Amino acid sequence: MNPEEKIKSLRLAKGLTQQELSDQSGISLRTIQRIENGDVKPSLYSLKKLSEVLEVDLVGFFKDSEKKINVPNSKLSKTMNGLFSSFTLYRIPLLGSLSLVGLSILSFLFWPDGRPNESQPSQNYAFEVATVNCGSETECDIEVTKKDALGNILWQKTYGGTSYDKASQILPTENGGCTVLGSTSSFGAGNYDVLLLSVDASGELLWQKTYGGFFNEYGEKFEVAADANGYLIAGTQQTCPGSNVSADCRDFIWSFEVDGEGEEKGMKLIGG
Repeated sequence: MNPEEKIKSLRLAKGLTQQELSDQSGISLRTIQRIENGDVKPSLYSLKKLSEVLEVDLVGFFKDSEKKINVPNSKLSKTMNGLFSSFTLYRIPLLGSLSLVGLSILSFLFWPDGRPNESQPSQNYAFEVATVNCGSETECDIEVTKKDALGNILWQKTYGGTSYDKASQILPTENGGCTVLGSTSSFGAGNYDVLLLSVDASGELLWQKTYGGFFNEYGEKFEVAADANGYLIAGTQQTCPGSNVSADCRDFIWSFEVDGEGEEKGMKLIGG
C-alpha cells in the first residue's frame, strides 16, 4: 500500500471525512486532498499532525516505503533513469527565442533541495532564490536573498502562503528589485499553479500573479521578453479527461508571455 492509500484508509477506518481530518489535525483541507490524490509528498510536519489524529506512526511508515522505493538497480530506478535521459535529449523552441532542455513534470518530483538559484550580478548586487521551510507549519516557502558585490547579505525575506510554495528561477529588475518564478498550491485556481512574484529593491512584494486552471501547472524557466516589456515563461500544464487528477492525465510543455505587470499576453501548449 502506498502512503496516500495508507492515509486515506486510516481516515476512512476512523469514519472521518477529509474536512474532519483537516479540523482535527490543523492541516488544510486542500493539502489533505492533494496528499490523498498523490499530488504532493506530505511534509514531516503534516505526517506528525496526521499521526496524532490517526494514531499511527506515519513518519516511520513513510521512511520504510522510501527505502523500498529507492532500492539500487531496481526496475523502477532503471525506468526513471531512462525517462530522465530521454527528457534531457529533448529540446524545444519557445516563442522563437527561448530554448529549454528537458522540461518535464518529473523534474518537479525532485525539487532542488535548498540550493539557491542565483541571478547574474546587476550593478553592485545579486540575488539568490531557494525553497525553504519544507516540513514546517507553512509547508514550503520561497526565500529571496539580496547580496552586495562582496557577498554580504543586504536583506533576506520569505514569501508564500499556508501550503506549498516553491522557487524555480530569479531575474533582477532595473529598479534594483527582482522577479521570481515558481509554483504554488497556496494561491491560484487549482492544485499547483505557476507563480510570479515582483519584489522591489527593499524586498517588499509589489504584486504576485498565478497562472493555470484546476489541475497542475508548474513554472520552470523564464526570460525577459524581446521587447523588454514582460517575460516569456515556460513550464508544464496538466490536462485530465475527468474532473480529478488520475493516471490518465497528461502533462504538456506550456509557454506563455506576460507584460511588465504580470498580465498574460498569450499562451500555447507545445506537446505532451
